[in-house]
Amino acid sequence: MSRLARALLCAGLFTSTAYAGTPAPIMPGERPAPNSTESELWYGMDQAERDLKSSPLLVRDPALNRYVYDVACKVAQEHCHDLRVYVVDVPVFNASMAPNGTMIVFTGALLRMQDEAELALVLGHEFAHFRQRHSLRYWNKAKNTTAFLSTFTVLSGFSVVSVVAQLGGMATVSKFSRDMEREADRIGFTQATGRGYDPDAGAEIWGRLLREEQASRRPKPWPAFASHPNTAERLEDTAAAAKAFQGTQKDIGREAYQAAIRPHLEHWLDAELSRRTYDTSIQAIGELKAQADPQDAALYSFFLAEAYRQRGRNDDRTTAARYYAESVGQAGTPPAAWREHGYALRDHGERTAAADAFRRYLTLEPNASDRSFIESTLSQMETTP
Repeated sequence: MSRLARALLCAGLFTSTAYAGTPAPIMPGERPAPNSTESELWYGMDQAERDLKSSPLLVRDPALNRYVYDVACKVAQEHCHDLRVYVVDVPVFNASMAPNGTMIVFTGALLRMQDEAELALVLGHEFAHFRQRHSLRYWNKAKNTTAFLSTFTVLSGFSVVSVVAQLGGMATVSKFSRDMEREADRIGFTQATGRGYDPDAGAEIWGRLLREEQASRRPKPWPAFASHPNTAERLEDTAAAAKAFQGTQKDIGREAYQAAIRPHLEHWLDAELSRRTYDTSIQAIGELKAQADPQDAALYSFFLAEAYRQRGRNDDRTTAARYYAESVGQAGTPPAAWREHGYALRDHGERTAAADAFRRYLTLEPNASDRSFIESTLSQMETTP
């Protein structure tokens, strides 16, 4: 098992909490008693956290890390200095909380959120796991189970796929943790709304995830959420809780959130397609595109087109061609959109327009790795009747 995998597994595992006695919530600055079970947990996670700090998957953008940490501090209040927040480049919707204050947020989650209120709600949920010592309760309950032990012995070598698979394995251990997930949902909601964040943020997140889940052909619930209440239940609960706040002023924080994630959007969207789960990617990117700020619209159109083209089902290529055309008609389109637009036009017999699109691509991307291939394509189009 790689060190990072162990770190992620520990973090994810420890948030999938159960119960064996109910320790009091941890106090700000409190540390475990020496030689206690909790001190052993902290020691293990301290080791894993040291490994995590040197991982190539860690996102090291100071501005993004500072922003996410500040939001975590805002919801955690007096516990702010007990937390360390790490953004990990994994294209899956997930976040986790380790018992020693190590909070991990996957880039797949950041991609799917729309504003700071949604981020605050998710971080508030993870903080609740820490404050309520859910890891300790889970450990006491699950440490002797066969399934628990298997999570530390099956994995060999780290990959996104293996981590996701192990999250599924952990879920079989932690079916009994749903009550604690519900508790974390309630506390996270209270912490976020208590700081003035939009109470509808939870319903927005869970509504999008439910639609994405429904678009999936994979078995449900998804592995990462098997230990949680089902998505429909979480949507219903958060929507009901938000009704008590009707008419109050809401802080959404969309502009600040979008500014923080914008430098990473293209990479995260590309990583999203690398999962090859095109049904859900089309659903997710389609919703992001519908709400996109004008400066990001071309990027979302391009990657939505890519999702359809790569899925290649029925009339997907026609749909992709439409979104490529939409993308090149907007400011800030990626150069590759012109190349793919050119291919789509060529396939429809529009050779002059296709040649113009290819030339535009080469102008925007003069050092393109496929330059010679595109030039050859242009030459064939010009010389073949």
